[in-house]
Amino acid sequence: MQHRSDAIFSRPHGVRAAAVFAGCISALASTEALGSGFMVRENSAASVGMAFAGNGSRADTPATVFNNPAGMTRLTDDEVELGIAGIIPNVEFHGTASARGAPLSGTNGDNAGRVVIVPNLSWTFGLTDRWKAGLAVTVPFGLGVAYDSPWVGRYLNIKTSALAIDINPNVAYRLSPGLSLGAGISAQYLKLDTTTAIPQFAIFGPGAPDAFYRFNAHDWAFGYNLGALVELDGATRVGLTYRSQVDHRIKGDLDFTGTSPILGLVSGPAAANAHLPATAGASITKDLSSDLSLSADIQFSQWSVFKRVVIESANPPFPNEERYRDSWMVSVGGVYRLDDIWKLRAGLAWDQTPVTDAFRAVTLPDEDRYLLGVGFGYKLSDAASLDGAYEHSFASKHASMNNSFNNTDPITHAVALNGTYDVAVDIVAFSLRYKY
Repeated sequence: MQHRSDAIFSRPHGVRAAAVFAGCISALASTEALGSGFMVRENSAASVGMAFAGNGSRADTPATVFNNPAGMTRLTDDEVELGIAGIIPNVEFHGTASARGAPLSGTNGDNAGRVVIVPNLSWTFGLTDRWKAGLAVTVPFGLGVAYDSPWVGRYLNIKTSALAIDINPNVAYRLSPGLSLGAGISAQYLKLDTTTAIPQFAIFGPGAPDAFYRFNAHDWAFGYNLGALVELDGATRVGLTYRSQVDHRIKGDLDFTGTSPILGLVSGPAAANAHLPATAGASITKDLSSDLSLSADIQFSQWSVFKRVVIESANPPFPNEERYRDSWMVSVGGVYRLDDIWKLRAGLAWDQTPVTDAFRAVTLPDEDRYLLGVGFGYKLSDAASLDGAYEHSFASKHASMNNSFNNTDPITHAVALNGTYDVAVDIVAFSLRYKY
């Protein structure tokens, strides 16, 4: 989640396996945002290698259960896919801070990105000749930054971790040889943990020690998704997808450390509303030959629902202005089959940020991004396959804090941060697929 929302005022075995897997995700995953805003799209190595081109129309791996459930009708075998993505972010600030015009001591926070591992699970199986079912356990949203202390922006944020785990069962039905429809529901868990310093010196004068607050909250909420796959001929597939908005009411605790009693800040229960965006996509895949296929995707994310967030507690409510805008992603890519054993993949994407210059925050110093992906598929046996991929994501320009409403501390508004960010992310992903 964006940091200003954290300010203080302001089959049966399969089901059990999914629950255990969700617990593993909760333990491992907390990542710098990888897609539009803090959206995470890395749910299979094949997708990473193609920069997500054809996610809604390729329908050649179990990951289609999440990307477009209608595509499950193209999978002839029951199949399970287990994957991991290693996320290596680089988030570096270059600039200064001042308190009422006077320079503030501190560091630039070093690399605020943290290396993490994000797992994913996809499982598809047949019910009848026309009906298919499946389950996806993914991390559709994630954010994690941790600045070295004492960095100059510590009064804006020190550490934030946000994580959404999505458990998504789906069904698909083939209406005709050329048309399949799919639908599913999502049980989504959202957890947020954030820590920020309070500049008590700005209230009580020089020498007053820093205080700290931590907001830790979580919630379960529900959504739904729809998909359609049209096979225009034996070589062309068009996919249409929609995933609903999910509305969370995260509840937890707001704790203060080292605060003066004069401030009257009270530790205790706190809550906030968080609206995660709906997405809609269109995708096309064209098989040019038995060895080569090309794909393209366009996706719209309704981030404009993420505008104003208020933290409610025994303290005065504190409104946080996010004012995200709707955003787009466009990607193109291809798959080339070298032989019966090896496949090669590559892709390119442009991913628009929903963050504007006027409301950028230190927890998500985002800019429009370019994504370059390469990958491979290797057939281990008739039943098993291994996919691997590497992707590099880099910002189109340096993200600036200079003109942001969110470049001042949310408590006293006395500390201002000025400077720019260098942001890039490297991703290494592997998926193991097994037909049974």
